[in-house]
Amino acid sequence: MMSTTAKNLIILLILVAGMVLWVGYSQRFSKDNKLSYEPNVACLKGSPYGKILALAMQGSIDFYWHKGSSHEHAEVLADGDHHHDHDHYHHDHDHDFYTLTEDHGEKSNRTLKPSEHVGKHLDVKKREPLRVRATKIIRKMAATAHRRTDDKQLTTAHKKYLQGVTEDKLELAYKLDPSNYTNYGNYHLFIVTTNYGRSAANDDAALKLAHETLVYCKSDQLDPASYVTAASAAYNVIYHIGRHHERYSIADAKTSLAEFDHCIKRHKEILALAVEEGRITSEIRYREMAERIRYLTKLREAQGKYMKRVMATKMTSNKIKTTK
Repeated sequence: MMSTTAKNLIILLILVAGMVLWVGYSQRFSKDNKLSYEPNVACLKGSPYGKILALAMQGSIDFYWHKGSSHEHAEVLADGDHHHDHDHYHHDHDHDFYTLTEDHGEKSNRTLKPSEHVGKHLDVKKREPLRVRATKIIRKMAATAHRRTDDKQLTTAHKKYLQGVTEDKLELAYKLDPSNYTNYGNYHLFIVTTNYGRSAANDDAALKLAHETLVYCKSDQLDPASYVTAASAAYNVIYHIGRHHERYSIADAKTSLAEFDHCIKRHKEILALAVEEGRITSEIRYREMAERIRYLTKLREAQGKYMKRVMATKMTSNKIKTTK
């Protein structure tokens, strides 16, 4: 019979061999990115429903990003309260508080008393549909629940909490719809800034995000808005190369500029086809895309001039080194 010592030695050898195999294969799988698990619950990510949810998330992201001081909530809380104490609330009312406009825009010669004004205001509210009144009440309740009541500076722990919540929401919104211009821009901006006391921006992660967004958006050959986001990602690559020009060649700079120009060209082609086929009927959406393209093109022109100067200097220094 085998002794106890021999049995224990065999068990130990088996455990060591198993541990070595586990470490070896885990490193191999990790290198090939086979251990990462990103669940897509109900296949929402990238789906039409996911795109709607991504749009809906922008409000809550804005709230956490601005450390509890959402402009939207301020407007809701100020709605209907003309005697609030906050000076920073802004109203776009054209009429004077005590002067009402009657008879299709003609100003009344009579100045109403405050009590009469309030009475008329209440009558208007009574005539509002139930759905409208219910929506306003719900929005006001949400704004009140999220209102920041403490003006003291945030603690380090609170800043870290807000940073984590904001990053999680930005990442989720981006993954739900990577082609959304606002969600990509917000997530990229969060990565490259030093908000909430972060010591440094993560330029490499931002560059990786830009490349991933480019690949995703260029796969969509139907929606012209996807190529607007692609152009935004392409510009971020251009900016990164210009900022870290010592790490890149002249060929890299030219490729990044050409990539941006290709995105603009494809956007115009897909947009023309979409308009021709009647897939874009909203004037607001059309203007929004045009404004973003105009803005990105101006940024590209400015960055292109900068990169041209930088790369010209690099070429001159390379020639001097070659001559020596």
